[in-house]
Amino acid sequence: MEDLLAYAILLYLEWETDIKKAVIYIRTHIDYNGLDYNRFGKILMGKLKAVYENCSDIKYFASRMFGLWENLPGNIQDIEPFWILSYADDPLSWGDEEQTRDIYEYMLDYYGD
Repeated sequence: MEDLLAYAILLYLEWETDIKKAVIYIRTHIDYNGLDYNRFGKILMGKLKAVYENCSDIKYFASRMFGLWENLPGNIQDIEPFWILSYADDPLSWGDEEQTRDIYEYMLDYYGD
């Protein structure tokens, strides 16, 4: 039954185009204490990787990733690879786009392919 609920939630999120509605849905339907971090991480990083590969503006991507980190449940914000979302854009402040990309690519490949 739990797998069916998980698939229903993922299906809803897959089709929801309004990010605010998706965040509200997650916050009201997810038991964060029972969350499978590896499964969640693999799915999230897979989705983010597709966005990253199709985004030509690293600054825009970075600004959205920090916002994503702020909206993650508190109990996973400081777990790798999720916590990378909080600082990966730091090198952009001194113009080091390459280092920022290296950090994001490490994060996106954290679970392997």
